Order: sequence, then C-alpha cells, then structure tokens
Amino acid sequence: MPPAHRVTTRIEFRAHAIIPLALFEAIRALDLPTNDGLEEFHDELVVKRLGMNRTVVAQIRRYGGLARADKRVDGEEVVALLRLVARRADFGLVYAQAGRRAARMAAARVSGVLRLLRHLLPAGFGMLLARRAAADAFGVALHGDGATVAASMDDTIAVRATPDGAACGFFGSALAELLRIFTPFDGALLHVACRGRGDGECHWRAGPPEEE
Repeated sequence: MPPAHRVTTRIEFRAHAIIPLALFEAIRALDLPTNDGLEEFHDELVVKRLGMNRTVVAQIRRYGGLARADKRVDGEEVVALLRLVARRADFGLVYAQAGRRAARMAAARVSGVLRLLRHLLPAGFGMLLARRAAADAFGVALHGDGATVAASMDDTIAVRATPDGAACGFFGSALAELLRIFTPFDGALLHVACRGRGDGECHWRAGPPEEE
C-alpha cells in the first residue's frame, strides 16, 4: 500500500499519441533483421515479425503525424496495442524500450527555454518539469524532490490491457527515463503496488539500480 501520509493527486488521463507511436517504433526496432549473414531467412521473418509488417509502418506514420500535431488518441487504442504487445515473448523488452522512447518524446515537448533553464536553476525545477511531463503524457503523479521519488497512477489503462499488470512496465520505464532526463536521478523505479495485484492504485518508489 502507498504511504499513509502521501496525498494522492488524481489525474484525468487522455493518452497522447506519443504512447502508441513509441510502442510501434519499439516493435519495429526490435523486429528489424540484423546484419547476421542470414539474409536468405529474412523474407520468412518479414511474414512472422509484426514489426516488419507494412501495417506497422503505416501506423508509425499515422501516429507520428498525430504526435507532431500534439494530439490525443482514444484510450482503447492504447489498451489494444498494449494487449497486443503482451502476447509477444519479449513483451518486457518492448515495454521497456517503448517507455524510454515515449519519455524522450515527452521531454522534447517541453520548450527549449525551459530545458535550458533546468541547467541554470535549482534541481527542484527539473523535478517540476518531470512532474508536468509525467502527468500530461502518461497520467502519472510524480512526488518527491529527486532524492526520495515516488509515483502513482490512478488510471486503469495498463490493467485493462494486461490484468496481471505487465503493461505497467511501459509506464515505469517512461517515468524512470523522464527522471533521468530532468533530474540527477540514477536508479530504478520499483513497482511496489499494482492494481494487477489487487492494490488500489499503481505505485512506484525509487530504489538502487540493482533492485530493478
């Protein structure tokens, strides 16, 4: 359970287009063939690997346009995509890579002036930027001052996609990357409470890298 003294901030979440864009880009990046000398098998892989499907290319183009226009998408689109990823054997890797990609996209949406000021102002300003990006792009409330970081998510989008909470890995990865971008954070975010495990909300807290 989250600490009793913490005040929960409920955030109305509308999925930004960077979420499906990052997921599709991660799928494609992981499924592209490498220069391994096995070119004769790559035609067969094109059929078997989702990321090499033309539909994925089209979806990247579509969501890329929506992301550049700063648009939101229907949450059920994101639920369906997170659920699709969960069917893969490497779903954890996809969620982790996509989360990092989405965080970098979310950070890029912060104005250049504010990103510059982050290096000139106290560390708390970077935490403010991370908090705003987390709430706006991922519907997550960040708490703390950089040294004692915690996060909570009221929205059920992850467990609607994966009842066991597997898709929470995407959001945890995104939050950790946002903290690394905007603050001196250099650790892991541990998923200490999850709706998929019967808790009232998803909750993360900072921990050392080796605990991840």
